[in-house]
Amino acid sequence: MWMAITQRNEKNRHGSAIDVLEQNYVNFFEKFGIKLIAIPNSTSDIEQYFTQLPVKALIITGGGDVDPKLYGGKRKEGMELSSMRDATEKKLMAYAVEHKLPVLGICRGCQFINVFFGGKVITGIKDAVGETHVGVEHGIKVVDASVQAVLGKKGKVNSYHDHGMTEKELAKGLKPFALSEKGVIEGYYHESLPIAAIIWHPERKSPDNKFNAKIIKAFMAGKLFWKARNTR
Repeated sequence: MWMAITQRNEKNRHGSAIDVLEQNYVNFFEKFGIKLIAIPNSTSDIEQYFTQLPVKALIITGGGDVDPKLYGGKRKEGMELSSMRDATEKKLMAYAVEHKLPVLGICRGCQFINVFFGGKVITGIKDAVGETHVGVEHGIKVVDASVQAVLGKKGKVNSYHDHGMTEKELAKGLKPFALSEKGVIEGYYHESLPIAAIIWHPERKSPDNKFNAKIIKAFMAGKLFWKARNTR
């Protein structure tokens, strides 16, 4: 099964713009039989990757920060920003929405999808809610009854983000399915489109590989958040 995947956008030591896809993603998704097609951040033709190649779904990856200017926020020193990546992922999301393409967001991807639909991002989770989400493992609560039937009521995940959302920042049309102890959104899905996102990194070392596998298998099979639903 072929899926499109987004990439970081950085500069090498010569100052040239480069796209970067962590090998963790390739190694992780290959275990499920998923082959990845990396989308260049410099491409001007998004549609060709979906009309000329056997791409069945889209993964919006982690790494770096969503530009706060996209949701009326303020940039902070030390942020890793790329207007080129933001623009590429915006085009990809627009295509996915138009064609009802299944989408999975991971970490930054979770934040970006929320912003795409009109939501906001907290750029300092620890200061906002008093809960550390950088370099830790912690439990999460699955709060959606229909999702509990597949994932159970609890899970344990890794955490590598200091930016995120509570229900207050979540865009209209998005519904949380998992929360941290203090209400930070760990996962959400779109109410009418086959789009869902998680704030943790399943491709990195995880305290619960079985929990992650249930999500990826549902993504591949078009079940759970990605099952066919009537659109508004």
